[in-house]
Amino acid sequence: MKIENLLGPNAFGYVASKLDSPAISWYYAETTANHFDNKEPFNSSFSHLIFKKDQGVISELFETVMPILTTALDRQNLNLKRLIRIRMGLITRTPHAIIHAPHKDDDDPHTTGLYYVNQTDGDTVIYNETSVSKNYTIKERITPQMNSWHQFDGAHYHSSSAPTKHEKRIVITFNYETH
Repeated sequence: MKIENLLGPNAFGYVASKLDSPAISWYYAETTANHFDNKEPFNSSFSHLIFKKDQGVISELFETVMPILTTALDRQNLNLKRLIRIRMGLITRTPHAIIHAPHKDDDDPHTTGLYYVNQTDGDTVIYNETSVSKNYTIKERITPQMNSWHQFDGAHYHSSSAPTKHEKRIVITFNYETH
């Protein structure tokens, strides 16, 4: 499911100014998706955790990002049942294409929603597999588009990719359940 231009121009302008700002505290990770066995160059990223099911609200950005999720659900006539996690990720430009390690965000049944904050490249790759595999097969590739929403069954492994044409890729990942 994809929704282009999720937020109206004024709401998007406000949200983008808050989320693509030098005031954001970013936390460095040597590998994306916590795969510490991957020591290949250019696999690092930055994150800002906003909400986690066992901790609740972690960041002051919660009030800024929650309307993104509620707008996406409203556009589909869905109701939020349970919020599992909200994480904002920042990946910087690399000299060549890098696809990060396949992973799942949570083991509980859930939906994963992606909101692309800026215009960039660096596809998200969703795989057919729902368990660890030696050979992942591509179900879908999502090319980032500013102010767009894309969601998929969180049981599927997926990967982020590094941008090669733009300086940064900022994506908010929402993990949740609906009624």
